[in-house]
Amino acid sequence: MKYTFLLIGICFSILSCKKDSSSSNNNLDTNTQLLTSADWKYDAGGIGDANGNILFDFTNSIPTCSLDNTARFKSDGTGTIYENASVCQNAAQSTDFTWNFASNQTVLNVSSGAFAGIGGNFKIKTLSSTQMILLKDTTATGLGPVTAVIKLKH
Repeated sequence: MKYTFLLIGICFSILSCKKDSSSSNNNLDTNTQLLTSADWKYDAGGIGDANGNILFDFTNSIPTCSLDNTARFKSDGTGTIYENASVCQNAAQSTDFTWNFASNQTVLNVSSGAFAGIGGNFKIKTLSSTQMILLKDTTATGLGPVTAVIKLKH
């Protein structure tokens, strides 16, 4: 269970999304610009509720060498996770991934290499110029179904 949360937490520093009332094409352009404007870094993470509130914080379970990692999303649907100054043992300096929006841009889908080997669909709770909050339904050993909350920032 600890490792499930650790991996999801390292999944880190990822996204959130605020709905825009403009047209779908404008949303796509705006959301892509928000996602790709700067590198994202881990802010907080844990088990939470559907509103993105963290009920059990697992930041202290994440290795220090992972806390300075950043994710760079590119407008072509690719991205890179960077280890930065504090490199974890046996970790590559960077890891490539792919991404796309789904479900009318309420979901961010990332490939399995994106966040410590975790990929798939993340519900976008918030996506702004400074914060991204992602939610992922998962199953934790001993707990059953839970919602992982990952908060990222610029």
